[in-house]
Amino acid sequence: MIQETEYKKAFPDAEMRTFSMGDVEVRASESGKKILRGYAMKFEQEYDLGPFTESIARGALDGADISDVRILKNHDMNVVLGRTKAGTAKVWVDDIGLGYEAELPDTQDARDLAISVERRDIDQASWAFQLAHTREKRADDWEMRASGKEHRTIKKIRTVLDASIVTYPANPDTTAAKRSRDEFMAEYNHHELLNQRRKEIASFLAQHK
Repeated sequence: MIQETEYKKAFPDAEMRTFSMGDVEVRASESGKKILRGYAMKFEQEYDLGPFTESIARGALDGADISDVRILKNHDMNVVLGRTKAGTAKVWVDDIGLGYEAELPDTQDARDLAISVERRDIDQASWAFQLAHTREKRADDWEMRASGKEHRTIKKIRTVLDASIVTYPANPDTTAAKRSRDEFMAEYNHHELLNQRRKEIASFLAQHK
C-alpha cells in the first residue's frame, strides 16, 4: 500500500504517479551486492488518472533538484532502499525519462524485494515530485481532447522526492492536480475576459472614428 497519507503530511504539494514499466530489474554487482535498477518515469507516456489523462513533457526535469532522492518501497518513508545523498543510489535523466539505481542494503525488506523483482512478482515503479509553479509561469498546461477528456501536460518539475518500487499501481490522490487545474482555468478565463474586453473596445473605437 502506498503511504500517501504520510507523504502528504511531510510534503503537502507532492504528487505521485505510477508507471507500468516492466523493466525493473535486480542484478549482481562485481562485489556481489544486489543492484536495483529501472525507470520511474518515461517522457510523453500518457496515462489515465480517471477524471483526466496526463503526460510528462520532455524537458520537464531540466534544472530539477535531484540531489537528494530516496529509493523506497511503496513510498514508505520507513523502507529506504537507497539515497543519492548517501551515495547508495543514483538517478539520472535521459531521452527515455527518469532512471534510478540503488545498491540494496542487507535488510529483510530489501532481500524480500529482490526476490519478488527477480520472480517478476513486482515490476512497477512510481515517483513523487513537486511542480515548479511561479508567478510568471505555470508548470503545467491543460487542454480538452477530442475524446472529451481533459489532458494535463506537466512541463516543469521543481524537485524529485523519491522513486519507489510498488506492489500495486494505485490511483494517486489527484487533489494537487485538480487544484492546479482550477488555478489554470481561473487564469485562462481571466485572460479570455481581458481579450474579449480589448476586442469590444477596439470595435467601439473603430465605429466612432
